[in-house]
Amino acid sequence: MAINVDDEHVNIIMRILLDAGEPVSNREMEARARQMLGDKWKRSWQITNSCIRTALRSLGVVSHPRRGVWGLEPNAEARLAALHDVDIWKEHIRIRDAERASKAEAAADARERDKTDLLDLTRRLVETWGPPGHEHRIRDLIREEVADLADEITVDGLGNLICRVGSGGPKVLIAAHMDEIGLMATYQEPESGYLRFTNLGGLRADTLNGNRVLFEDGTVGVIAAQNGSGKALGDFFIDVQAGGDGNATPVGQPAGFMREMQVRGQRVIAKSLDDRIGCLVAIEAMRRLARQTPNELYFAFTVQEEVGLRGAKTAAQGVHPDIGIAIDVTGSGDQIRGHKMLVKLGGGAAIKVHDPGLIVPLAIKNWMIERCEADGIPYQLELLAGGTTDASAIQMADAGVPSGCISIPTRYLHTTSETVDLSDVEACIALLTGLLANSITI
Repeated sequence: MAINVDDEHVNIIMRILLDAGEPVSNREMEARARQMLGDKWKRSWQITNSCIRTALRSLGVVSHPRRGVWGLEPNAEARLAALHDVDIWKEHIRIRDAERASKAEAAADARERDKTDLLDLTRRLVETWGPPGHEHRIRDLIREEVADLADEITVDGLGNLICRVGSGGPKVLIAAHMDEIGLMATYQEPESGYLRFTNLGGLRADTLNGNRVLFEDGTVGVIAAQNGSGKALGDFFIDVQAGGDGNATPVGQPAGFMREMQVRGQRVIAKSLDDRIGCLVAIEAMRRLARQTPNELYFAFTVQEEVGLRGAKTAAQGVHPDIGIAIDVTGSGDQIRGHKMLVKLGGGAAIKVHDPGLIVPLAIKNWMIERCEADGIPYQLELLAGGTTDASAIQMADAGVPSGCISIPTRYLHTTSETVDLSDVEACIALLTGLLANSITI
């Protein structure tokens, strides 16, 4: 059946309807069409409007459930494609589908570039040296990353990097610690030259044997125990022999662990994801906010968390926040014969409810949950039986600060093979950004 009206006008109408994907009013149809045809459309509108609507309705293509509205029947495209003398619609659909595919491909490419950039930054963060009390290298890296993302950047007396974004609204302190677990050489055995050491943070004796460490002066050492059977730190030593009678480094040197980051699908495996992945979440939230927020934000990349939350204490005393948010890792309960815990990799951002150092105020917990539900962000609740975060130090500042924590689920904590899922990392970034981009009325 032929459509005996101006093909150009029909083509314009169908393009508008197909692209809109929803009913279009007479007024909107005319406005869009005028943009495409100008005065030519205006002169013929009164005639073609009625003719085209009638013709397309007779073909079962156009419907208008209420007067003055243009809409498409569910099978409109199939009917148009089947008509013998309207190949223009086939071509239109082909072009439209090609455009959609091109846009989808471009979006996929953009997502892949974002993932590559995210992984590159993660790699640089986790592989940068920085045990407690010696965070200068990682601080310099982060300061370079956030230089254009903050309104003001300062370093306090303890070494925290504090970045202010916005002013005038509620003060929010966001803390992610820069330090990683490490050790310090304390004694040299007189005969062998092996170094004895103490911990800087929570070392696990069951993971030490055979691990390599990097001292600040560049020396690489190997941790070992007699017959590989060490159970306490005193059973272990560090081999830094340089050949001959000398050692490559003296006592008093701090060291961090050595291990390159690896990626396995959606999983990232690395040392010091505790808490460099939290630093990544904070940096990416700053990037997405683009210095636009109704609140007064203080992103604190803190020092010495692993040895007693020391940086968070001084940061909170300096900022005097109204609300505190820690960004840190947490354990997972999805391992074989692992401890009982609700959190799992791939389950989304973990919203802390409780740990031994923090009982999260109900208003803070609900604020985070409501943001997740409003933005469609996957989340899970964290109840941690052992360990705590910077939030437990922030809550004790001044007369008390309502504080919470966004946690990244992590396997094999305090080892050189900590493991996170990128979907959880993205959920934490989205949650933190959503919380800080909107007005806070807690």
